[in-house]
Amino acid sequence: MIPPATESATHHNRLQFLDAARGSAMLFVLLSHFGFTFFPNQTDLLPTAMRLVGMVASPTFMVLSGLILGFLYRTSPGNFERLRIKLTDRGLFLLTVGHLVLLASHPLYTWRFFHITDTIGVCMLVQPWVVSKLRPRDRLLLSAALFIVSWTLVERWLPAGPTGHLVKETLFGSLTAQTYYRFAFPVVPWFSLDLASTSLGDYMGGYYLRGDDRGIQRLLTRIASAALLAAASGRATYHVLLRLVPGNSGMFAAGRLSSLFQKQPPGPLYVFFYGAIGLWLVAACLSLERTGHLRRQFTFTTMLGRTSLFVFLFHWFVYLIAIMSLRDHLPFAWAWPVYFAASVVLVTWSAAVWYRLGFNRFVTVGYPRLHESLLRWRLGHLSPEPEASQG
Repeated sequence: MIPPATESATHHNRLQFLDAARGSAMLFVLLSHFGFTFFPNQTDLLPTAMRLVGMVASPTFMVLSGLILGFLYRTSPGNFERLRIKLTDRGLFLLTVGHLVLLASHPLYTWRFFHITDTIGVCMLVQPWVVSKLRPRDRLLLSAALFIVSWTLVERWLPAGPTGHLVKETLFGSLTAQTYYRFAFPVVPWFSLDLASTSLGDYMGGYYLRGDDRGIQRLLTRIASAALLAAASGRATYHVLLRLVPGNSGMFAAGRLSSLFQKQPPGPLYVFFYGAIGLWLVAACLSLERTGHLRRQFTFTTMLGRTSLFVFLFHWFVYLIAIMSLRDHLPFAWAWPVYFAASVVLVTWSAAVWYRLGFNRFVTVGYPRLHESLLRWRLGHLSPEPEASQG
């Protein structure tokens, strides 16, 4: 769903592990959405477990989005303007063509979705400018401030009219029954995670410039461990407070903030817990690339990462149309692993064909050409008129 690392900067050979991490995260998406569409009763243990396991995907995608941007800004500042144009093109694609494709997968259901691709599209339009203006530490402070403001408005702001509800649900999210969306990835809290990850990518770039892959791996595992410790500490603190002040109305808000599974909108401990797992996934992919183990599997997940947008768009057609239509007619519900494996084969085989034919080149709205044409037009009008020759 974000530009593959190897397309963004082909000279960074060691960035393949980021594509592999994105491809691995896509497998979690497939697991979660299969459970969502195959099992009619979502309160059963199995689909609930699939959904909870699959929750690692969204934070991982947002972390990778910011991480790659910060990394490339640190390591290739001379090429950053070209990257900004590419990200603008991809962001516009996600917000227009990508949204319409997702709508087409099941119009009666998805028209009330504000997808993660929409939020990533907004990030792609805004983040390059922020990264070029603020230092990594300032970006961390800004991301924390945005997250706090977002949750303050979620808890305190009660819009009076429909416009206010639309703004709140789109930008910050809502804990009550949503007026406009069936499901939404509110922009501001996810933007803050993406922004914080650009700082991590910047620090990774410093290690990369020194040729220190082990340093990158240590950085990732340390941040992941610290995030997991913060999640565990926050959850433990909530239970202690719950015993000390039972029945306090403020504990309801604390319960949401301290939940490891508060995804809509994303709570801080949810971000710490699943973000830590995502960072360990990235570190594991780096280790596999460095050691050369599981070469075939690594190549497969790398391909999925490079076609992640196609996989995300196409899998909705498979699951919302095929799986939901066939689930009541398929024999032996207990054989769901077979059906899930078949769906994964179909999606990944289609992605392999897409990749082999080079169809990623069609993921564009033509912004780079438009930008180049406007630049030429501007330069033509700013250039001085040639002096008339004197006879």
